[in-house]
Amino acid sequence: MSFPQPLPRDARPHRRIRSSVRAGLVWAVVAAATNIGVWLVATALGIDFTVWPQGADSPSTKAGPLAIAGATLLAGLLASLAVGVMGKLVRKAVRWVIIGGTIVTIASLTGPWDQPDAVLTSTRITLTIMHLVTGALVTFGLARGMWTDDRAVKV
Repeated sequence: MSFPQPLPRDARPHRRIRSSVRAGLVWAVVAAATNIGVWLVATALGIDFTVWPQGADSPSTKAGPLAIAGATLLAGLLASLAVGVMGKLVRKAVRWVIIGGTIVTIASLTGPWDQPDAVLTSTRITLTIMHLVTGALVTFGLARGMWTDDRAVKV
């Protein structure tokens, strides 16, 4: 007597963009909290967070905790939407999440280092640390979420 075996399932159609957005926002909140902690320590050390967001010709602004948290959450949301769509389109998405996250994180480092000369090196280093924290935590969280989705669907 033989029992019918279930058909092997393809992982791609079972992924939901909502799952990626949830994972991305959770890890973005963790990254935002870490970045605010970095900001608090840097501010206590006397590091000034005056930056020029649009270049030397624009007015300067102070990067405060709300701006830092908002930028981190926005980065996590955009990354999670991209990963959610990519998860439905490609196989072995975890690999592409890690590669894409690494490339975007490296590309984001131009922000702190393309500031005018008036921005202190200590500010640039602190902002670089924040970019690396955001990139690493959001990429790890999205890759982990995608990896557990893949494992759950395998037959």
